[in-house]
Amino acid sequence: MSAGNKQILDEARELQVSPLVMKNSMDEMSIGAEKINGTGAALTEIAGKMKNSIEQIGSQINQFRG
Repeated sequence: MSAGNKQILDEARELQVSPLVMKNSMDEMSIGAEKINGTGAALTEIAGKMKNSIEQIGSQINQFRG
């Protein structure tokens, strides 16, 4: 096999592998985005619970002051 043919075959193999590497990278990015969204949702829920707790504490303090 000539050096030119070998180079062409090597490059063809790389072209076959590249889409798989790109797909794997995109899958990893998608998983990362899902984790970020999940974390954001959890933080929103926690913030809501904290707000309610603070409002309840404020209401109880106001009852003692009243």
